[in-house]
Amino acid sequence: KILTANASSGAAISEATTTPGAGHSFEAPGTPVRLTIPAIGVDANIQSVGLSWKGTGDMGIPTNFTDVGWYNQGPRPGMPGSAVIDGHLDGKDVKEAVFYNLDRLKPGDRVAVTDKAGNISEFRVTETKVYDQDAATTEIFSTDASKTRLNLITCSGSWDKQAKLYDKRIVVFTELVTQD
Repeated sequence: KILTANASSGAAISEATTTPGAGHSFEAPGTPVRLTIPAIGVDANIQSVGLSWKGTGDMGIPTNFTDVGWYNQGPRPGMPGSAVIDGHLDGKDVKEAVFYNLDRLKPGDRVAVTDKAGNISEFRVTETKVYDQDAATTEIFSTDASKTRLNLITCSGSWDKQAKLYDKRIVVFTELVTQD
């Protein structure tokens, strides 16, 4: 199961508002298709997700336990602002899903996103935080265009049988290092 951040509390932005102004050489990255995190053995397809079908304002989740989901109502990974990717921790019949070891990432670890054209944006982990399930998510989805970030989310904490979700979420914050 995965507990995602509430995406509606963060501002979605368009490409037009994130492209740097005159004097910059910038080509917006294409649609993200692959996420690799060597430190924890992740090599996953990226699904494009919006808001959850449940109407709660939560970010959608990937349809399986091996792929991750990119929040398509925010920036693409490699664009200024905060791109967000979520993935499952586990599942009913899946002991270890794609982000099972996300909590093992440490500052300096590398994360790479490949877009549809084969271009790679590489990010460096800066910090990891644990949030309560109902905590505000503005920091996760913030769209500060002065930095290029990728934030990774999965479940954490204890399983609440009645609510059918975990009581915490782990968020790994990263910043862009290189882009080709």
